[in-house]
Amino acid sequence: MKYLVIGVGAIGTVISKDLAQAKHTSEVGLADINLEFAQELADEIGGNTKAIYVDIYDEELLRRVIKDYDVVINATGPFYRTVRYVVEACINEKIDYVDVADDSAAVEVLFGYDEKCKEAGITALICQGASPGTTNILALLGSRQLDKTNEIHTNWIVSILSESNNIRSLGATYYHALEMSTGTNPQFLDGKITRVPSASGTKLVQFIAPKDKYPVHYVGHGEPLTLSKYIPGVITVTNRGNIWPGAMDISNLKVFEAIGLAEDSTINISGIELNRRDIAFALMGEQFAIDPKDYKDAEKVEFQIHVEVNGEKEGKAMMIEYTCACEMNPATGLSASYAAQVVANAKEKLTGIVAPEQYLEVKPYLQYLESKGFTFYVSITKEGKTSEPTLLKTDEI
Repeated sequence: MKYLVIGVGAIGTVISKDLAQAKHTSEVGLADINLEFAQELADEIGGNTKAIYVDIYDEELLRRVIKDYDVVINATGPFYRTVRYVVEACINEKIDYVDVADDSAAVEVLFGYDEKCKEAGITALICQGASPGTTNILALLGSRQLDKTNEIHTNWIVSILSESNNIRSLGATYYHALEMSTGTNPQFLDGKITRVPSASGTKLVQFIAPKDKYPVHYVGHGEPLTLSKYIPGVITVTNRGNIWPGAMDISNLKVFEAIGLAEDSTINISGIELNRRDIAFALMGEQFAIDPKDYKDAEKVEFQIHVEVNGEKEGKAMMIEYTCACEMNPATGLSASYAAQVVANAKEKLTGIVAPEQYLEVKPYLQYLESKGFTFYVSITKEGKTSEPTLLKTDEI
């Protein structure tokens, strides 16, 4: 199988390395606008990898680059800006597509390509990262343990102190942070998609780390949009997130909204048209940066996932909670690598825009991540009593 990874930054690097050693892989194309970096990565991985220059905004070039591959994995963000170009090229060349799109705005755009993907006969598996992605699969697992699913709450926090948050990963991340944390975002509340103020709906959640409950807020991720479509009978689906430590709380980004720099639009300054978010991006790098030395004694948090599924079992209320602690880039990249392999080797093809919970089998997915060092925990609340978190036994799923 021949895979093409578009965007070989921090997450794309993880995807590329994992695919390069996967069974049945004959080639991994490393496509990036920075050819020098792509070549350095190809030299590092060696073997069946190939560095390729690509500019996703150059339609002719993009179509020429992707046409000889079996699956394209889109890892170039921010996705609210980029998904349309890559998925359109895949539709035109009839190439299967996987992405790690996290913005709810990107998911709304992708939904509009469902019929075109079906007409082209391609699988377009979206939101295949950690959140969304792994959160969706855990939500699906929880719903299957219940007779009736009422609510699903997906939560996450990421540490700005993580060593994996290097300069290759922060560019698109800053734009994504602005997109998800300002303006409004879609949550599925009381049976319907409802736009709520971003960074509102604050809730304290107990993750594996830190040791105390940590606040998370409504943000614009994809889970409410897809889980509400594919989990039968669910009434409420939310996504909340935040950044660790508290000094970096995403609610701080609302200041850019207050001064008019949160919109993805241009502003004329002395005759020069500048994107408002580009200005905010520059300011974030200066004003919102922290010195890790000031937090040398802080708890190690990395990336945390918490999924809460509420419903009924045998006529009684029951809540299932899943947690996982990991690093964000491997959690996202390995999820996408696995998904690309499943799409490439599928015996029966499901065409259109498809979501993780619609497409992937729970057990092999979680066991793949386990084989890469991930550990999942589960706790159950029923009749007012909550069990201690225990290791999720995936072999019993």
